[in-house]
Amino acid sequence: MGRPSIEWTPDMLALLGTDKDAALAERWGTSAKTVSLKRNALGIAAFGHVLWTDVMLALLGTAVDAELAAQWGISKASVVAKRQELGIAPVAGAASSQRFEWTDEAVALLGTASDARVAAQLGLSRLTVYNARVARGIAAGAAGAAGRAPASPPSEAG
Repeated sequence: MGRPSIEWTPDMLALLGTDKDAALAERWGTSAKTVSLKRNALGIAAFGHVLWTDVMLALLGTAVDAELAAQWGISKASVVAKRQELGIAPVAGAASSQRFEWTDEAVALLGTASDARVAAQLGLSRLTVYNARVARGIAAGAAGAAGRAPASPPSEAG
């Protein structure tokens, strides 16, 4: 009944939570449910899911969202969404301080890697990086693909 059980290798276990269960399941020839059950049994959060700690929650609204996101290794959008969900106001003056200033160093990063990677480095959304890159006429960059034609805009804000 059903598919034969899967033999979990250390490499497979290391990938749990790094991509959607369905994508990993397809790669390994099993069901998303099997991957989900194993991931949950090992206490690994789902891909893209933030495990909010009491310390993280306490810091929301005490510093600029982008700074907290960079510190925790998550997207600024996740920080903003959680802060808003809890009804926590942004840090005083954050609206102006969160406006990113494109320094020469930041502009120099545009096109050197994927927009997502540059966005993560700068604590910005992919769309912000994409718009800045295109506005400056800089070609998209990706691993091993420097000098490619500009990629299409991201379908979401980050």
